[in-house]
Amino acid sequence: MQVVSGEEMKQIDKYAMKELGMQEEMLMENAGRAAALKIMERYDDSWKTAVLIGKGNNGGDGFVIARTLKDKGWDVTVFVMPLKDQDYGAADYHKLFYERCGYSYHPWDEHQLIHGGFELIIDSMLGTGVTGELRSPYLEAAKLLNEGKAEVASVDIPSGVPSGEELVPETAVRADYTVTLHAPKQSAMLFPARSYYGDIDIVDIGMPARASWEIDTKCMLWGEKECRESLPERKENAHKGSNGKGLLAGGSYSMPGAPALAAEACLRTGAGLLTTALPASILPITAGHVPETTFLALPEKNGAISEDIYGATLPLEPFDAAAAGPGAGREAGTKALTKRLIKEADMPLILDADALYHLPELKQDIKNRKYPLILTPHPGEMAKLAEVSAAEVNKHRFSLSRSFAKEMNCYLILKGPHTIITTPEGFQYVNLSGNEALARGGTGDILTGILLGFVLQSSNVQEACCNAVYIHGRLADSLKEQQSSRSAVTSDFIRQLPLVFQSLLASS
Repeated sequence: MQVVSGEEMKQIDKYAMKELGMQEEMLMENAGRAAALKIMERYDDSWKTAVLIGKGNNGGDGFVIARTLKDKGWDVTVFVMPLKDQDYGAADYHKLFYERCGYSYHPWDEHQLIHGGFELIIDSMLGTGVTGELRSPYLEAAKLLNEGKAEVASVDIPSGVPSGEELVPETAVRADYTVTLHAPKQSAMLFPARSYYGDIDIVDIGMPARASWEIDTKCMLWGEKECRESLPERKENAHKGSNGKGLLAGGSYSMPGAPALAAEACLRTGAGLLTTALPASILPITAGHVPETTFLALPEKNGAISEDIYGATLPLEPFDAAAAGPGAGREAGTKALTKRLIKEADMPLILDADALYHLPELKQDIKNRKYPLILTPHPGEMAKLAEVSAAEVNKHRFSLSRSFAKEMNCYLILKGPHTIITTPEGFQYVNLSGNEALARGGTGDILTGILLGFVLQSSNVQEACCNAVYIHGRLADSLKEQQSSRSAVTSDFIRQLPLVFQSLLASS
C-alpha cells in the first residue's frame, strides 16, 4: 500500500478522472460509504451523532456518510460549516442527493453542538488540501472538538493537520479515530502530526491501481505481509557457506558489548558464518558472550581500533557482506576502517553508529563506490550527514531521506518511529512495526546484526533492509506483550528473535 502526500493524492484523483474517465461523484460515493461502514463497525448505532461538513471533497464525503448512517437508522445531526449559499464545488451533487433523500441539515451552530448531547462527532470539515492556520469557523469548531467529551472520528485526515511534511498549526482537530481514504498520508507517519490521528483505519475507495502508479514519487508501507512474502528461503540441502560469510567490525574498550549484541543478532537471523573483528584487548569479553562467531584481533590504540588497518590485518576477500560501527568509538582508527571498507569492500557494506561519524569527510569515496552501501542513522546522525539540524531531519524525513539517498547512491535507513527505508533510486518504504521499547542504547547494534544477517541471505538489498527493520520492530512488539517496555533491557530483544521468526513462519 502506498503512502502519499496531499499533492500526490491530488495527482491520483486527477489521473483517475481525466485519463481513466472515472466520475468524481462515484469516487465520493465510494469514499463516503467505505468510511461510514468503518464508523458503523467501530461505534454503537445508539450513539447520538453529529457530522460537521465543510466545503470541497471532504464535505462531499461527509454528505455521503451522513446519508448512509441515516439510512441505517442512526440519530444523526448534520452541521454545514459554510452557509447554504456558498459554493460547495464538486460536493454539490451529494449535497443535493442528500436533500432529495429527505434529509435536512443545519448551519454551523456552536451552541447547538455544545449542548446537543452528542456522543460521536464526525469531522468531515477539511481534507488534504489545507495548509497553515485554521480560519473561522473551522478554528472555533476544532477547539470545541478538542475541548469536548464526545468521541471524534475524522474522515481521511483530522481537519487542520497537513497531509505532508508541513508544520502542524497551533490548532487542529485531535481525533480519537481517523478513517483514511485510499492510502495513508505522509503526516500519519510523522510526529507530532501522527498524534492527532488517533487510531487509524485505511479503506479502499475503488481507486484504479493504474492511477496510483502515475504519481511522481513512490512510497510504500512495509509490514507483516510484505515481510512474510520476501523472507529468504532456507533450503533443505543448505550448508553454512550457502547462508553467507559475514564480517562485523567494531568495538572498543569502553563498548565491548556493542559488537557482541550485533554478532548474536546476526547469527540468530540465520547467517552461516560470521567473523567479528575488534580490538585485541576486548576479544575475551566479547567472545564470552558470542562463542559461535570466529574472531579477528585488530591492532589497537588506547583501547580502540588503530589507524593501521591494512590488508593483512583485515582481509576482505573471504566475505560476502560486511558491517562496521557498533561500539567502535570516534577515534581516527574508526575513520581509517570506514574509509578502507568503503573503497575496498567489493560487497554490500553496512555502516552504523560510530562508522557514520566521519562520513561527511568521505562523501566522494561514497559516490565513487560501485557496491551496495547501507547507512542506518538515527535523526542526530542524519543531521550530521546532511549538515542540517536534527529538528530539520524530523520535519522532512521523507524528502530529506530521498534526496540524500539519491545523491549519495546509497540505501538509507532513517531510524525513528515509522523508520523510512530509501533506495538509491529514491523509492521509499515505511516500516509498520516497533514501539517505544526500542528507545534505549544498544538496539541499533541489534538492528545492524539483523541487517547483516539478511543481506548475507538475500540477493535483494531493498528486501533485506525492509525485513531487517520490520523484524527489529517486531522484537519490541513481542517484548511489550510480555512485559513493560520500561523494564526491558537490550539483550531481551535478541531473545525474542526465535519467537518472532516462528510466528512469521507459522502464519505464512
